[in-house]
Amino acid sequence: MVRKLIYILVASFFLSQPTVLSQTVAEKVIYYQKGADTLWFLHYQPLLKSNGISVLFVHGGAFTGGDPMNQEPFAKGLTKLGYNVFVIKYRLYLKGKSFGCQTPTPEKLKAIQTAVEDISGACDFIFKNASRYGADTSKFFIAGSSAGAEAVMNLVFNPFVQKKGSDQKRFSGVLSFAGALLDINTLSEENWIPVFMMHGTNDQLVPYGTAAHHFCKATDPGWLMMFGPSTIMKEAKTKKLPAILYAYEGRGHEVSNYMFRNFKEMDDFMLSVVKKEEIKPTFYAR
Repeated sequence: MVRKLIYILVASFFLSQPTVLSQTVAEKVIYYQKGADTLWFLHYQPLLKSNGISVLFVHGGAFTGGDPMNQEPFAKGLTKLGYNVFVIKYRLYLKGKSFGCQTPTPEKLKAIQTAVEDISGACDFIFKNASRYGADTSKFFIAGSSAGAEAVMNLVFNPFVQKKGSDQKRFSGVLSFAGALLDINTLSEENWIPVFMMHGTNDQLVPYGTAAHHFCKATDPGWLMMFGPSTIMKEAKTKKLPAILYAYEGRGHEVSNYMFRNFKEMDDFMLSVVKKEEIKPTFYAR
């Protein structure tokens, strides 16, 4: 009877204690108020011993939708590896509309530029409060999926500003899941940072090579050329710059969600960058 009572007391003690998983509950932080828009991010601290690396992630949704809350599997997957993760909310300029071929090109560009501005603002906030959020600014990566990948790639290699180097060198590297660039001419050896890309070769929304976004016709109001990872990788190989491309043969835009499961590949890339290991332009066919 006494032994049974001791067992119950011990079990009750441990059941009453917070679990390790509770440490991954995100803190919601407002980083900017723009008119009626309140912009915030979710901060996930490392679950295990910190590896000193921070990652800011931008969700997809065609600049019309999407929610940082839905990116929890990505954030928790990285926190289990020791990463410090931020997932941001940004203005959805085309909310309730479409990023398709009938949306005029200037509106599409405005949607991307708006997202770029907000991501840059979030980074400014985090960098200014780095100690508060445990962010080592010398080990800070930026990542995105679909529209978010387009936004981060066009933030790093910014076609919207004349001044070069305004955003590139603040990041250790960029990770793109089904993203593309608006202007391949913004790439150079001076502004390059290590690039990690995953993309389906049969993506009908964001081109794998060089093509119109959504493969719109030149006569469509929303015709907009984009330069995908295949084209970006050619530049990297020509200039012998650090880049990794995982190309999924025959796959479509679903690859934009592969950040939920390819943690080893992401981890290997970021650790290699931080350790200053040589990263040659490498193509992986999947």
